[in-house]
Amino acid sequence: MLATDERELLLDLLRPPEGYEFDRGIATTFTLDLLTLLIAPLSLALMDVSDTETLLGDPLALLEGLRRYADRLTIFCQAGRIAVPRQDYPLFRLLEGTVVQVQARHPWVFHPKVWLLRYTAEGQAPLYRFLNLSRNLTFDRSWDLSLRLEGELVERQRAYGRNHPLANFVRALPELAVEPVDPRIAADIALLQDEVRRVAFRPPWPFQDQLSFHPFAVPGHGSYRFNQR
Repeated sequence: MLATDERELLLDLLRPPEGYEFDRGIATTFTLDLLTLLIAPLSLALMDVSDTETLLGDPLALLEGLRRYADRLTIFCQAGRIAVPRQDYPLFRLLEGTVVQVQARHPWVFHPKVWLLRYTAEGQAPLYRFLNLSRNLTFDRSWDLSLRLEGELVERQRAYGRNHPLANFVRALPELAVEPVDPRIAADIALLQDEVRRVAFRPPWPFQDQLSFHPFAVPGHGSYRFNQR
């Protein structure tokens, strides 16, 4: 049963750990609302300053913060499933290099709601956060279930075998893109899929190291079909 008093906003799920800052990351969704997408870089920009009122009162500083964090986050969504508001917002131009439309191999559609975020701090190993949500990036007001895993990048020669499916999922994303991805995005994907193999994710309480990833319809990882009646 779900505990209704244990709630977290998406903003809380994105918030960097104490002493860390958001370095780069990816998110995946079926449908995407561009106005909703603005929330992520805006929230990260506000979290990066001690005086949010000053930042909100300085349009140039706010735009710079949005641009900086928009360039660090890439959203992969199902091709043709972007909801564009009727009113034109100039801020949407900051998102042009952030969104990548993808098409899963026939007969599938692209439906994961996964985030993989990398945080850094001076003198510390990079920290990774994995989020698995139940809702798309829209203003849908239904409840959203979330799983959050965190772990540090470990200096070791051999990867954690259980992380390979997640890394392979990330690596496959540019291959599903309907157009060639930007070199910046390709470089981010290369780093994330390489490092996440050596991240020691901690399972949530009360699980004891019972953790595995199952990316359906990703090359090499099969698929899943519901029993037909």
